[in-house]
Amino acid sequence: MPEELKLPRSVGHLLKQVDAPMRHPGLQLDKLSLPGNQEAQLQAIRRVCRATGDKTLLRAVSCRRATMLDMLGAARFRAATAGPLTLHLARASGLENAGLHLHPIYGFACLPGSGLKGMARAWAETVWLADQADQAAAWERIRAVFGWASRSEHDKTWRPNGLEDPEGARAGAVVFHDAWPMTWPQLQPDIVNNHHRKYYDGDVPGDWDDPVPVYFLSVPAGTGFDFAVSPSGVNGAGSDLTAQATEWLRAALVHEGAGAKTNAGYGRFRLDDAVEPAAPRQARRTGKYTLKLATPAFLAGANQQREDCDLRPATLRGLLRWWWRTMHAAHLAVNDLRHLETAVWGDARNGAALAVSVQGRDRPTVKLFDYKDGPRPKRDFQVAHDLERPQPKQTQGLFYLSYGMDETVKIDGQKQKRQRYYVDSGADWIVTLSARSCRVPSVERERDEGHRGRPTGDGARIAAADVLRQGEAALWLLCRYGGAGSKARKGFGSFVDVAVESIADVDDCKRRGADFRRAAELPARPRRPPTSSLEDLLTLEVDTPWCDSWFALDQLGLALQTFAQKYAHDERKAALGLPRKIHRPRPQPMQRQDREFRRRPMALSRHAAPIHYHLTRRADEALTVRMTAFPLPDLPDIETSRVMLRDLRDHMKLDLARRTKTYAKRGTNTPAEASPSGTRGGSSAATRLPKAGDHVDVLLLPEKTKKGGWKAKHEPCGMSGPVQNSTAVPGDATPGQRVSLVVASASPREISFRWPTGRDTGPSRSGGRGHETSGESRQSRRRRRR
Repeated sequence: MPEELKLPRSVGHLLKQVDAPMRHPGLQLDKLSLPGNQEAQLQAIRRVCRATGDKTLLRAVSCRRATMLDMLGAARFRAATAGPLTLHLARASGLENAGLHLHPIYGFACLPGSGLKGMARAWAETVWLADQADQAAAWERIRAVFGWASRSEHDKTWRPNGLEDPEGARAGAVVFHDAWPMTWPQLQPDIVNNHHRKYYDGDVPGDWDDPVPVYFLSVPAGTGFDFAVSPSGVNGAGSDLTAQATEWLRAALVHEGAGAKTNAGYGRFRLDDAVEPAAPRQARRTGKYTLKLATPAFLAGANQQREDCDLRPATLRGLLRWWWRTMHAAHLAVNDLRHLETAVWGDARNGAALAVSVQGRDRPTVKLFDYKDGPRPKRDFQVAHDLERPQPKQTQGLFYLSYGMDETVKIDGQKQKRQRYYVDSGADWIVTLSARSCRVPSVERERDEGHRGRPTGDGARIAAADVLRQGEAALWLLCRYGGAGSKARKGFGSFVDVAVESIADVDDCKRRGADFRRAAELPARPRRPPTSSLEDLLTLEVDTPWCDSWFALDQLGLALQTFAQKYAHDERKAALGLPRKIHRPRPQPMQRQDREFRRRPMALSRHAAPIHYHLTRRADEALTVRMTAFPLPDLPDIETSRVMLRDLRDHMKLDLARRTKTYAKRGTNTPAEASPSGTRGGSSAATRLPKAGDHVDVLLLPEKTKKGGWKAKHEPCGMSGPVQNSTAVPGDATPGQRVSLVVASASPREISFRWPTGRDTGPSRSGGRGHETSGESRQSRRRRRR
């Protein structure tokens, strides 16, 4: 309970008697949460998520519900969320846009029947109807299922022409029941980041904007729900209408999604019976693509923990939107660009014509980025990836690129280690792009280019196929030049090139953009945009013999660091992005700092780097390094930016070519062989198997042996096994803790460990507090060695 929440003494006394996990989530959200900034909102949401509910009660009331549905003759089916689910964000509560539909009595998350009926009807009228040969008969079937009121039919533009509205009103022939969860859903905090708020308010879209995070509640992927549709007894309802309504609901859940943010991939479902409804033929155009990581990706959600380290559909949609904008930024005025973008991607008032959903094939391998030993890599990690020792006064190239992902910071005067989780290379996802037709509204244009403009009515109509082509072009650009997650512009989170029909190079994307602007009937206004544009693209591509992505990233970081040192203390480094450690104007110029740049004042405001480093895999599993740069007028001016980026391109071309020759026989391990924890696709346990008696760093696992003993995992070989003397493990040891154990036995098939005792005189690096209690202390060992 937050300290600032003032309650009557009697209420507060009763509340303290109820543990947080057993509190009613709805009461915690509505009555015990105070509004505040987004950080306060995140804390309030986390308190709601700690309310785990009464699972026994859910089972009891679900049995009563099942009996009632059987008596009604309901058609039932089960489906699980394919991605996160959120609904009723605008529901009245103490928090802003953080509501969720919770059962008013029991408190678990459920889908209200009214919403399910609405989405089924929307699917039937706007999607299913377009595929029917007899439009009149199909429309009458929709009316029979959902009912009608004569005054509500006039504004439906998709109503078949020539049909007269019936008089009066009639209830629908079927009842849509609330969808209840199969087990109590564990709620989770979720996040949406608005990176270009000023752009949506009328300014230009720029990489200097500050993100505005918004936290809300969601139901995680994999949560099962029970859906039910029963006849109402009205209008002679029978099993045929119930079956038809069930078919519409199933299709809408799979292809459209339930709740809010469906265009961003939320609310999609997978049916338990594995019979997926057919995709629509007329009203929608869809495309499925496989995205596979070529390099590790620092993905994260609101918690930035292991459980939410995954490719989120909202993240992918934002990236696609950024790359889509590069195709049009140099050809349209800001107002026209905004309205064209709204037609494709939507805004707060208009739905998007292009929806993006993401579905993982398997749970990706998630690891902690814990490979630093001070400024150097840990010994086993360095050996596994054959990393090169940097030159004096140089940082390890890998850590130069990943700065901030594993750092020691001061929090409340105390040093704490802040680390990030990452998804290992080789992880893959199925991405579905679903497009519908849209209209680009006509805009009243004024002389003032900064004016937003006002929509004046219906403009050009864009076909669904053309909208899908835009999404495909953005996806091709992302997989060719960009990446996902933190440090994506430094080569992390790069995807393997995706094949898109009729796109062979960037010129094909430019042509798709030009065709789309013509179809939208927007006037061409060529200009130099203040943001990234394909028209100013500088590219570099270098094939390498390296297969190990960690080794390749390390070499890339060393090459980039060499260039940065060439311009040490030079204000022209602002062309590489801000903020950077560039000295303010001084009375005397520093080394490599001429008087022209010494006199010029520099405003060190935030600006993302205009360079994207990307690694992709070829057919032989070797990596290709790409560099993509966009000269920008604000870093610090267009001419300086262009000259600096060309110099960087020339340097990287020569340096990387030299490194590929010098280290042609290093970093050639395949991804599975190079992985310190055996990623998907195989394990190289036999090549790095420790010997009995070796002291190794391991990870304590949450699963236990049949007798309740501890199990541990040796990440370099990817094998796990029991801790033979589990009784010696200290009581404060926790799953996920890194400790040092002794290898009891090891073979290519199995491994076992032993907690160090007094007889183990070998070196032991403690990963927890338990080592000093087992055997002699470090000080005793030092004295004995002396």
